[in-house]
Amino acid sequence: MLKRNELLSIYGELIKTKQTILLLYTAIFAYFITAAELHIFNWWDLIFMILSLFLAVSGTTALNMYIDRDIDAIMERTKNRPLPSGKISPSTVLINGLVLTILGILIAFLTLNWLTALIIFFGFFFDVVIYSIWLKRRTKFSIIFGGIAGGLPAMAGRVALFGRLDDVGMYFLLFILTWIPVHILTLALIPKNYNGYKEAKIPMWPVVSSKKQTMRVIAFGALLSSATLYRTAHVLGARAFIRIIIGVCDLLLLSLVIKNLSKPTNKTTFTIFKFASLFMIIGFLLLYLGVIF
Repeated sequence: MLKRNELLSIYGELIKTKQTILLLYTAIFAYFITAAELHIFNWWDLIFMILSLFLAVSGTTALNMYIDRDIDAIMERTKNRPLPSGKISPSTVLINGLVLTILGILIAFLTLNWLTALIIFFGFFFDVVIYSIWLKRRTKFSIIFGGIAGGLPAMAGRVALFGRLDDVGMYFLLFILTWIPVHILTLALIPKNYNGYKEAKIPMWPVVSSKKQTMRVIAFGALLSSATLYRTAHVLGARAFIRIIIGVCDLLLLSLVIKNLSKPTNKTTFTIFKFASLFMIIGFLLLYLGVIF
């Protein structure tokens, strides 16, 4: 019998707590940005949005763990995860993943609006069905659909209050979609992870293409995400000083990827990986500040 702390630790690994929190962060700030823009705020909407997304994202991540358990057993980075290490049974993870996902979508439908529930459902569909089941083991372009899934929580955060799709919601999605390659592919370029993907026969970009081409894709993603962030600030009417700060952040990211293109090193690659997460976090914060000031 597992102790409560051990069980919590296992479930924390299954739902990738840090990743789940990051996705919730984008949704919460998308909600805050929309609330400040419309001068409307509803604590119950916010609470139910967080709850529904937390459950659905957690369930979706657990289902991905179930699907990828054979791959995870091969890769050095993932071999100690709960499923490949035998800490929990596959059937338990499958049942929990399905229950959490369905419950999250159902709560959104009953407490928010049908469009938010549909967006959350599409997050599950793109991540589990399109990305993990269909494309991940077949093509390097799978990350595009994984990126769509990653951007939908932010869109859901806006639609939960706004009630319909608009250009800002699409920009939120596009920002994260174009940011995903910067985050994921820099991680894949790190030798330990690159070797793991190769051994598991996962067609990640650096495995099936050259590392140079992968860095070009990262640079292109950084350029698009930087441009999208700046454009979103402009559409939201952010003041000049906020747009200047965003521009500085854009230039920092672009200078790192250009440096890695001209003189690639593992250290610079890892720096881009770490900075990319900070870039996305700061980006949403600056968009919010741009609306309230």
